[in-house]
Amino acid sequence: MSDPKHPKPNDQVIDVSDLALVDITPDHISRLSKLREGYDVAVKTVVTASPVALQRAGIHPGEVAALAANWVDVERIDEVVPAVEKLLELLHETRLMRGHEIAMRLGEMAQQIRRRADRSPDGAEILAPFEDLLAYQSGPALKAVATKEKARANEDTPA
Repeated sequence: MSDPKHPKPNDQVIDVSDLALVDITPDHISRLSKLREGYDVAVKTVVTASPVALQRAGIHPGEVAALAANWVDVERIDEVVPAVEKLLELLHETRLMRGHEIAMRLGEMAQQIRRRADRSPDGAEILAPFEDLLAYQSGPALKAVATKEKARANEDTPA
């Protein structure tokens, strides 16, 4: 495993606590200026300029320091984004797998409950505690039946 401050794809621990992250609205995003390719060369030009050149150009050293700090943040973000994207992919795929496993187990349990209830004289007592599970499991089938009935009704209705 890599250092959490310098994560690599497939790392599960990522530390970006050194960044002051912001959360803005999509509307705000659309109004932001976008960096174009080659910005890094432009930033280096300003950051590495001599104090004399900056003074002649009328650029305050505080502005250069602020530019340099923002550039460091952008480089840091660019460093961690691949690991964050991979972690997000892993989380999404793990959730899909766990969801599949849950769905399979619920289906198997619902079938077991129905089989036991069908074979038992007190079937209603077996089914009752699992009413929500059975309703959930029957949902897609009931929806399909309703859709077919609606389609049939539309066929029978003259245009």
